[in-house]
Amino acid sequence: MRRLFFLATTILLIELLTYIGAKGIFWLIKPYLPNAKTAVFVGMFVITHLFLVTLFVGMFRFGMGYMAVLWLGVLSIIMTTLLVIAIKHISSFGTIMGGVDGVMVRAFGVASFIGLVGLSVYNAYTPVVRHLSIQIDKPMNPVRVAVASDTHLGYLVGSRQLNRLADILKREKADVLLMPGDIMDDDTHVYHGEKMHTAFDNLVKSVNGNLIASLGNHDLYNAKERHAIVQAVRDSGAILLDDTAQMFIINDVPMTIIGRYDDHYADRLPTHELMRGVDTRYPVILLDHRPSEIVQNVQLPIDLQVSGHTHNGQVFPANFIVKAINRVAYGHEKINGTHVVVSSGYGFWGVPFRLGSQAEVWIIDMRGK
Repeated sequence: MRRLFFLATTILLIELLTYIGAKGIFWLIKPYLPNAKTAVFVGMFVITHLFLVTLFVGMFRFGMGYMAVLWLGVLSIIMTTLLVIAIKHISSFGTIMGGVDGVMVRAFGVASFIGLVGLSVYNAYTPVVRHLSIQIDKPMNPVRVAVASDTHLGYLVGSRQLNRLADILKREKADVLLMPGDIMDDDTHVYHGEKMHTAFDNLVKSVNGNLIASLGNHDLYNAKERHAIVQAVRDSGAILLDDTAQMFIINDVPMTIIGRYDDHYADRLPTHELMRGVDTRYPVILLDHRPSEIVQNVQLPIDLQVSGHTHNGQVFPANFIVKAINRVAYGHEKINGTHVVVSSGYGFWGVPFRLGSQAEVWIIDMRGK
């Protein structure tokens, strides 16, 4: 019943956005095609419903891509409407813009849409480096930890992005790279087809073999593909922790790193079971792709949890939605002695748009007391 309600609400919202989009397009072309209203509205609704069909026939990305473009169009309409309101209430501004029906206003509408698309693509493909210093209540040498979640290697994220990440890690002199899930975008077909293994090998070498990963939901959807993803990651020399804990020596610091399956995998072990036998005199780091069990994890002697999955909403205003449903949806917070870092991710899902979020790499300097 809940899924049916969600589906009905989503479809109604899409219909509303389509109506707004059609009104905006007709307003834009009205001076040149004053009789095109019916054609515009019919065309928009036909296109929307064709893309809606893709959501149910295994072509989900096409449908989501269209919805993202439609949403950016609606945002540009909202921005243009605000401009029109300003023109109506500020006479001098209206004179400059040539009135509410002037060419300048329509040019602004087109430019705002192009600008939003350009900014979204830029944010998706231009990672920022976020620095964080944390102190834990244990003796240790400083360790520089890099975090890059949600690479989603596939058609739209590939060798170029991996090589750029390797350059960032070399420049930042990271001691270890943690990749908490969604390494691949569902399978390894494009990874092998585009020979990304060379770039992934280079990424492992950039941290002297200290690349430690866990699996996310997109790595787990299909059992056959899951095994292929595991094999591809391990063939690169990276260390994949699939519901396991392992002791490492990094920069002369003994530490335990735990990697969990994403909770899409129903039989994954609870974190407290993975903690059995862990020597908590030394730093303990947890890779848990989805930040869905932060409340439970911070009750355990874990010094740092790194997660991803949320993409910080990826496209505004979804960042507010993920914030409402997660204890920590994005960023850093110290809870009950555990430092929690949730990344928006290095890659993206579905469509190469990020608005209100940006591709990123976290550089975390861990220091002891």
